[in-house]
Amino acid sequence: MSRIAIVGAGNLGSFLAAHLSRVRHDVYFCVRRPIAQIWVEGLPPVTVPFYLDDPPPADIVLLAVKTHDTPSAMSWLRHLCSAGQPTAVIQNGVHHAERVAPFTAIPVLSYVYVESQKAAFHAFEPPRPHFTVPTGPTSQAFVQLFAGTKIRVHEEPAFQDAAWRKMLHNCVANPLTTLAGRGLEILADPFYRDWAEHIIAEALPIANSDGANLTREDGNEILRVLVPRRSEFISTGGFSGGDRSIST
Repeated sequence: MSRIAIVGAGNLGSFLAAHLSRVRHDVYFCVRRPIAQIWVEGLPPVTVPFYLDDPPPADIVLLAVKTHDTPSAMSWLRHLCSAGQPTAVIQNGVHHAERVAPFTAIPVLSYVYVESQKAAFHAFEPPRPHFTVPTGPTSQAFVQLFAGTKIRVHEEPAFQDAAWRKMLHNCVANPLTTLAGRGLEILADPFYRDWAEHIIAEALPIANSDGANLTREDGNEILRVLVPRRSEFISTGGFSGGDRSIST
């Protein structure tokens, strides 16, 4: 059993807390306001302790806030990681470890899609493992948390490539769905498909200059998977607008 501090009680943080509490980990939130009971569909409701300040040290910290909220979360890490405990940085983008320096970081890519509906959270089953981490001993503190759960964690030797593939996914999905006010079905429209291809073409050289090793085929594969994934969400009765109501 591990003592796990989750910084951020949004969609993703709640999903993590519900699953990890079921395998008898000592889970608690570090948050700015009190939180109520959590209900993730398919799991029993769970009440998770929380701290508004002065949390106890953790064995591992799960950082589940948006990237732009990382600076404000650093004060939590100073309390939680005083003895060198690792922080799993579960965020979009690249350069996860640099965001929380000088604290020890485990970079984590999340493929979990969680929608908040009234008092419940609905998690869509991802088409790949829920999380990806770099191969190696540093990642094991995160990987071992999910033993006995249905959560799958993939250890990736070419993590920089994987991080940039996820980044390219977001570079296409986020701006285009926001501008259109619609879901990723817009990529079936030649107008939006053309814009998506231009975004990929511009972003690929940036990825490779940052140490990734991606080809045009990687970009094509990203475009191939986006539309079917979105269609699956709609067919399950999920959201029908942009990605604003979900957490990834």
